[in-house]
Amino acid sequence: MKRAAAVLAVLIAAGAAAAAEPNPGADGYTVDTAGSARVLHKGQKGKLVLAIRPRAPWHLDPRAPLSIKLELPAGLTAEKATVGRKDAVDPRAEIPRFELPVTAAAAGAQEAKAHLKFFLCRDTICAQQTATVAFRVAVK
Repeated sequence: MKRAAAVLAVLIAAGAAAAAEPNPGADGYTVDTAGSARVLHKGQKGKLVLAIRPRAPWHLDPRAPLSIKLELPAGLTAEKATVGRKDAVDPRAEIPRFELPVTAAAAGAQEAKAHLKFFLCRDTICAQQTATVAFRVAVK
């Protein structure tokens, strides 16, 4: 009974904290794309790289869901259109880094998008985040 009351108190406090912030965690992270392919030749393989970097006091809980859905133009193909934490270079890392393989299928300027869904957490709350990151790749 005491445990249920304690859990309820935490949930009420988390709800109050979330209500006080219109979009908790929205400024609590950056997405780093360093190392992504910028130029490929038709038929060449490359990687779209992204790392979610939380800012203190936020962190990414390794138990919380995380997904990335790729939206690719006709000029790029990928082995997987949707990936999750298990597909990270190190799934248990505090800063999950993804290296998403792509292949250049057609010449021209290509723009791929990665749609991210993940949770940022701090002492009192976890808040779902969504972001879209664009990758521009020139295919020759």
